[in-house]
Amino acid sequence: MELALTLATIVLVLILIYILARRQQSGKQVVLRPFSAHTALRGQVGRAVESASRLHISLGRASLISAASPVSLAAMSVLDRLAEDGCANGTPPITTIGDGTLLPLAENNLRHAAAQAGNENIPIGTVQFVANQTDAFAYAAGVTNVIQQEKILGSVMVGQFGSELGIITEVAGRSGVNQVIGSDDPLALAIAATATEELIIGEELLAAPAYIQGSSFQIASLQAQDLLRIIISVSILGALVYKLVSG
Repeated sequence: MELALTLATIVLVLILIYILARRQQSGKQVVLRPFSAHTALRGQVGRAVESASRLHISLGRASLISAASPVSLAAMSVLDRLAEDGCANGTPPITTIGDGTLLPLAENNLRHAAAQAGNENIPIGTVQFVANQTDAFAYAAGVTNVIQQEKILGSVMVGQFGSELGIITEVAGRSGVNQVIGSDDPLALAIAATATEELIIGEELLAAPAYIQGSSFQIASLQAQDLLRIIISVSILGALVYKLVSG
């Protein structure tokens, strides 16, 4: 019974997403909730190009085969869009990786973005595997070395981080680097809040692909989630009211 109910819910949600996506494709205007950090993301590449500097992106330390893989996939989508913009302007972002499973995908995204811009290859050192995910502070040391050695204007940290983020944000702050940080870890977000106002918090990071890529099915997924929240909230409230009335 529970399995049948779960499958039915999944099918209904997929149908809802499809209907909402088709409405958008037919010309229906959709307005998403404003998130300042997503707006800041879109402006990072332009500011780097104007100042003849580079943009740094770090994808965190979450493996694609771990429970935190959705966070890394969302971070990869952020890289995909920023790489397209950067390669189109001749300044591919320097990308640091803290897990081996992220490396081939990041390299592939950047090569694809470079190919779209008419370049056969990306410059050596564009994607750097700085440390294994189990060594957080070695990872922090590798990232801060990139920030200090390269001419970096902006740093986008999206993915899973821990207390090592404090070292990175401190070095970036002293170097005058503009920071946008997104994570699902409460400790990392607490540290990030002391370093920047441009935060992408938890669920906002998972929604980032829809904001910066904007495909109809991505946006429809966000709309479906909002509708489900409303339905669940109304159901809970209705159950409480019924219980109070019925005594």
